[in-house]
Amino acid sequence: MFFILLAVVTLLAHFHIERFQSTGVELLTTSWSTRASAKSQVDISKDFIRISSNDPKMVTSVFQYLQHVPHGQLVMFSAEIKSHNVTKGAHPWNTARVAITQKIDGTHDQYLPLAIESLVGTNEWKTYQEHFYIPPDAKTVRFSVEMHHATGSLEIKNWRLYPVIQLTPYSWSRDIILYTWSGFFMVLIGSCFYTQRKKLLLHFLLISFFAAIIIGVSLPGDIKTFIFENIDIQIDNANPLFSPISVLPWDLSKVGHFVFFLGFGLVLRLTASDANTWKVLTIIVMMACGTELVQIYIDGRTPRVSDVLIDTMGGALGIFIASIVFPFNPKY
Repeated sequence: MFFILLAVVTLLAHFHIERFQSTGVELLTTSWSTRASAKSQVDISKDFIRISSNDPKMVTSVFQYLQHVPHGQLVMFSAEIKSHNVTKGAHPWNTARVAITQKIDGTHDQYLPLAIESLVGTNEWKTYQEHFYIPPDAKTVRFSVEMHHATGSLEIKNWRLYPVIQLTPYSWSRDIILYTWSGFFMVLIGSCFYTQRKKLLLHFLLISFFAAIIIGVSLPGDIKTFIFENIDIQIDNANPLFSPISVLPWDLSKVGHFVFFLGFGLVLRLTASDANTWKVLTIIVMMACGTELVQIYIDGRTPRVSDVLIDTMGGALGIFIASIVFPFNPKY
């Protein structure tokens, strides 16, 4: 009952408490520069941009430099974005993307990303929204729509980029909800220690999988992207035996969801050997739903029903494996 109440409060707060308030005017103008090749095309109108490329060796882009940079200011970007048949290039970041970047001092043409929306494949119109801080020492900030060493097409419309402030009621509600979820997870896992099997190894493994899941949930979106991009690079540069892995059509993030919940479900079933199997599965479902709801308040993360299903399937498989490999007599 407490889980249901907490989930309802989290959703109500998300939908009814405003987070940002605009404090300034639109930062983007109608003055655009372009970068294209013979194998690419750029179409620009007042409120619509479309770029396409058949050359994975080139960067095709529409861009402009911000003339009035609000240094040290929180900024909100929103737009409707669509992609068609985008095939990424040799590196994980070679995609269709909308990027806000800061030029690195002392370099000719290197930019540090402040915010990026990256797309691969075909995606219908979807509204994207992201907030970020412009560093106090930022001298040159660029907004760009790019086919970054990738092929396909990218479209964007109804874009906005403007300074905002975060409202106090939102900050209070976010902190209260996150602390409450933390307490709920601790009580949920702590209750599993009062079981028939009190082996230290099982308790250590249970805490380890729980901690890995919580750390994964708590990572901001940009850090998560950086970590998985580096994992992709390491796989690409690893022993040739691992090269087939890099071309498989899977998302390493989803694999992580499945694997960690599989381990969590397996150890939880062994630890709570005296519990009804449905009770163990209920704990898995509450963890899967709760960790996704928490991501409402983690910058750059988005709760997804698909992730809940992946987590639940991984946990259920872990319970099944524990029941087969380490048979016992739970009360069904």
